[in-house]
Amino acid sequence: MPQTVSFDECFQTIPKLDPPSDLDTFWKSGISELKKVPIKATYKTVLKGSFIWESLNDISFQSIDNHVLHGKLAIPRKRGDRPVVVYFHDYLAIPEEIQKGYSDLGVAQLHITLRGHGEEMIQIPVDPTTGKSPIGWTPNYFAHGLDQKEEFYMRKLYLDVIRTIEFLRLSDGIDGDQIILHGKSLGSALAVFGAAYSDRIKGLILETPSFCYIDKEQMSLKGNPWVRELTPFFEKRATKKIDYKKELSYFDAMNFAKKIKIPALFSCGMEDQISHPKSTFALFNHMNCDKRMQLYPTEGNEAGKEKQPKANLEFVKEIFAL
Repeated sequence: MPQTVSFDECFQTIPKLDPPSDLDTFWKSGISELKKVPIKATYKTVLKGSFIWESLNDISFQSIDNHVLHGKLAIPRKRGDRPVVVYFHDYLAIPEEIQKGYSDLGVAQLHITLRGHGEEMIQIPVDPTTGKSPIGWTPNYFAHGLDQKEEFYMRKLYLDVIRTIEFLRLSDGIDGDQIILHGKSLGSALAVFGAAYSDRIKGLILETPSFCYIDKEQMSLKGNPWVRELTPFFEKRATKKIDYKKELSYFDAMNFAKKIKIPALFSCGMEDQISHPKSTFALFNHMNCDKRMQLYPTEGNEAGKEKQPKANLEFVKEIFAL
């Protein structure tokens, strides 16, 4: 198991930024390609006990490659268009439940299921002789496309964020200019990208962020499924045709940090074996904005499971002036 790092070591982690010279061109081209895809939004009312104080919908809309994304949208039954918090879960995790605390504040919630997750998840193989699944199995979504970055999984996830923001702008009962993006681990990288390339975002909640500062220490955390999937690329020698680390820099959330000018709330577990604390601090240190960190010295990737929801709620109240 990798050694625990000290706070001082993390606090002093300010790696040199060396983004690709055509980073913005690459992403603006992707966003232009996305705009050619019709949204085709659908809403299906879900009847629950909370029906009296909020409307709950199973929603879907089309994104890059005509892929249909799914999620849940809860809108409090209060007068006027509501501000909204969008939640992006971690890789191979399941979306969080709708939180009543936000509904009580009059804040809408959209929980997105990442592409390839939920009902789309590749079925885990089972050994016919033992009836057991392989230990540490993953769907290998990150194992393809880095040699042709337009096909890489993270490109699709990042463009899905832009499409999510466009979906909200067109949704009745939502104030499409009052959006907070909330991500968990890999989902935090998605939130950062959304704020970097949309001026509709008013705040960021970044819980134990990952896919930022993807260095040897982050890549040593083999308990992280995307790390295991990317490891073969790091073990290959760079060729004249493909430098995998350079290709990955188009997707490293740290390279979007300087674009963030809105308030950001971070959380970090100093014993995290999924999102390396130094990677979290690298992202934090490179942001020039109103930023604050909830630090959990003796906790890991689930840091702040008891305290963090309250901190998130207070942050939302502050940003939306509730």
